Formats: sequence, structure tokens, C-alpha cells
Amino acid sequence: MGVCLVGAIPIPSTYDGFTNPPRSKHEPVILEGFIDPLCIDCKTAWPTVAKVVEAYGPRLSFVVHPFPVPFHHNAFFSARALHIAASLNSSSVFTLLELIFKKQASFLNDATNDETPASVVSRFVDLAAEIGLPADKFARGYTNPATDQATRISFKYGCARYVTSTPTFLVNGIQVAADETWTFEEWTELLDPLISSASAESTGETHLYQF
Repeated sequence: MGVCLVGAIPIPSTYDGFTNPPRSKHEPVILEGFIDPLCIDCKTAWPTVAKVVEAYGPRLSFVVHPFPVPFHHNAFFSARALHIAASLNSSSVFTLLELIFKKQASFLNDATNDETPASVVSRFVDLAAEIGLPADKFARGYTNPATDQATRISFKYGCARYVTSTPTFLVNGIQVAADETWTFEEWTELLDPLISSASAESTGETHLYQF
């Protein structure tokens, strides 16, 4: 019997999002961030989140899902830039994201009211060139249907996970209250018990769970 799914999200060839460093296997504790490169709150949250990810190292998997918020007029272009970067060099995605954060103000709505979409795209190409990606190939990425589809899937995936704002964070698939105001200490208070438990289980230790 055939089944028709109207409006279903296309299934991507790999799990949505980007990891740093790129990896095919995730650790038991997975932190996922739904990030709009043109969201001011995402930019604010990023340094602390990056510090947390660095502190835990290989004990924590960190996945960034691009989530271009519709009322940020150039957000789709910025999210697509991450997918284009991934297609050219998977190790360049986070470097480009951080550069976009650095230049974020110049891409916001008020700053680009009199700028054409083509001009905005051209400036994203320039940023890619700054981190060593080939400008000609990066520019062609904006006309490649595959990167358009991948960016749409990222957005739809976020919607399917009930993401309504950025940044939104999930830990092992559960949305947590973390936002741009969270400190390093608040993050470690959340993650330490989970990572300790995962580490103990991997060494074969037993636990007594109390309910």
C-alpha cells in the first residue's frame, strides 16, 4: 500500500547539521544548537558555547543546525553559505560562521535596506574567500539547487523539532533552557553529570538509579 506524505521534509543523505571537527560518530552526550548566523543573540551566545565545547573536547559532540529566521532578511543567504562551505571543505564551516558573526552588523536588515540581494550574496562570497575558499566555486554554490535544498531542510528540520527562536539548544534530543545569557558554569552544571554518567557506563561501572 502506498503512502503519500504531503509536505513531508525530504530525508537528507546525512544527519542535518555540522560538527567541529567533522565526525561520522557521535559521543553519548550530544549538544545541538539551532543557530542563525545573523541573530544577535546567537552571536552573543557563541563564545561561551565554543568555550564549553573546547573544554569537553572529544567527550561531547556538538552539532550546529543552521536555522535562518525569516524576519532576518539575509539569514537564508548566510545559512546557505554554511552549506556551500561544507560542500567545499567541511572543516571550514565553523571558521566561516565565526567570521559572519564578526561581520554580522553589516548584513542586518537596517544595514542592507538599500542593497540588492545579489550584492549581499557577493559579500558572503568575499567572506568565504577570506578564509581560503575558492570564490568562483563558492559563488556557483548559490546557484546550485543542492545547497538551496539543504538549507531548506535545515530550516524545516528545526521547525520539526519545535524550534521557534535562536539560539535553541538540545542535549541528547531534549530542549534545554540554555540561551545567550548562560555562563560557562551554568553549562558545566548541566553537562557534567551527563558526561560523567556516560563515561562511567563506557567503562562498565554499574549505577544505582533512584526514582
